[in-house]
Formats: sequence, C-alpha cells, structure tokens
Amino acid sequence: MPRKKQVNLPPEEEAIVLANVAERAERYDDMIEYMKDRVKAGKALSREEREMFAAAFKGAMSSRRLAVRVCKSIQSQEEEAEKEKNAALAAGYLSKVRLELQGLCIQVLELVEGTLLPKAENGEPIVFYKKMQADYYRYLAEFLENDGKKEAVASAIEVYADATTEAERHLMVTHPVRLGVALNYAVFQQVILKDTGAAIQTAREAYVAAVRNLEGMPEEAVRDAHPLLAVLLDNLRVWSPDDFS
Repeated sequence: MPRKKQVNLPPEEEAIVLANVAERAERYDDMIEYMKDRVKAGKALSREEREMFAAAFKGAMSSRRLAVRVCKSIQSQEEEAEKEKNAALAAGYLSKVRLELQGLCIQVLELVEGTLLPKAENGEPIVFYKKMQADYYRYLAEFLENDGKKEAVASAIEVYADATTEAERHLMVTHPVRLGVALNYAVFQQVILKDTGAAIQTAREAYVAAVRNLEGMPEEAVRDAHPLLAVLLDNLRVWSPDDFS
C-alpha cells in the first residue's frame, strides 16, 4: 500500500491542537505556552480560542491561588504555636508562590494589552479581553501589598468600568460575557473593595435585567445564561439575605 502523505499543520493550528491535549491532561503551564504560540501567529483569536486562552491561565492560576491561601493559613498556625522557624519557612514558600502568581498575571496583562486588545473587534471580543484584563488586576490586588495593591485596585476599577460600558453598548443583558463582567465586578467590589452595597447593586441590576429578558429567548441563550444567573443569585442571597431569601 502507498504511504499516506504527511501533511504539516500551519503553526497556529498545531498550537491549538497541542493546547487541547495539554488542557485534557491538565498541564496548564504547557497549555499557556501553546496558546502564547497561537497569539504570536498574528491572526485574531476566534471565540473558541479566546476561551482556551482564558482557560489556560485560569487553570495555572487556580492551584497557585489555593497554595497562597494554604501557605497563609500554615504560617498563621505556626506563629500561634510560637514555632518561629516553621513560620519563617512557610512565609518563604508563600513568597515563592506569590512570585509565580505575579508572573502569570503579568504575562496575561502584557498579552491582552499589547497584542489581543489592539486587534479585537468591537463587541464581545473587546468585552471578553477587558473582563480578563480587569480580573487579573483583581488577582494581583488579592496578594500584593502596599503600593502594588493600590495600583492593582485602581487599574481593576478602571477596566471593570470600561468593560461594563462596552458590554452595555454592544451586548444583550442576557449575553454570558456581559453577565460574567457583572458577576466578577460585583465579587471585586465585595471581596477587595469591601463595598457590599455596590456589589449588591451591580449583581442585582445584572440579574434582574437578564431574568426579565430571558422569556422568549432561544433555548441556547437561556442555557448559556443560566449558570451565571445562578451564581449571581447565590451571591445576592449571601450579601442580601433579606431581599433574596
């Protein structure tokens, strides 16, 4: 039998195939590198590729964010037990993980601000990247201190506002990306700014507007909106139990 001719994929397609493999293997650091190769290929990312880009960094961040919380807890426990040497070792490891987190955030922000946003079309692509940009400033604000924290908070406030304005201008109130902006902005207001009133207002406005407009929407739109609406409602029940019991 004649041999099948080997067909080489274009570099950007090869990067996406490998990123899919890395994601299924839960090798998120590798997935990041493949998605960076795809970004460097030049062409604007498709919707699916944008979601893969976000998933790569989210996967790499999640374990490290958990590690920061665990290290903080261990450090506190050792300090309470007056085991100074153990506490110092935990603090040193905490610094290592924080540096890894900071590096990931900087990578995302450089790619979004320097490459992806300038090529993005109005509407969903810009809102998606603005949301991601704001989210990673929020992550920086979670673990940075002093001036670094203040700068991250100020940047997150500015970009969440930009994302909200862009979403209101171009996306329906039931669009999952618009709902995602509202959800994450409200969490930022509650967790980082400690402004429960603002968080409730942001979440309530998004939730009520979407629910009012879901009737008569295609089944796919309802299905896409439902998980985000459920989280918004859960948060409102925690933040304002008297109104959303």
